[in-house]
Amino acid sequence: MSKAPAFLKQYFWDIDFKKLDPQKSESYIIERILEVGDVKAIRWVFKTFDKEFIKSVIARSRALSPQTANYWGLMLDIDQKEIACLQKPYLAIRQTHWPY
Repeated sequence: MSKAPAFLKQYFWDIDFKKLDPQKSESYIIERILEVGDVKAIRWVFKTFDKEFIKSVIARSRALSPQTANYWGLMLDIDQKEIACLQKPYLAIRQTHWPY
């Protein structure tokens, strides 16, 4: 697949959607859809990408909110200790108003 379907455009408002390549931007697409996507978009992610790869993206992602990471961790049976954005150092950074 060289192009993302047009119905996903609404989730990628901050980039040039025409240049979005699902093969080159797998993690970015998965993170964005799991964070803000609807049922149709999430179904597309699970049909397009390998479940184990999706699990690895969730485990190493720092772009997902703790709520989203926790939800998908529970849904996909990922141990919370394996999910980067649920660890204390990451959560402490998220609680600051401007961490930089």
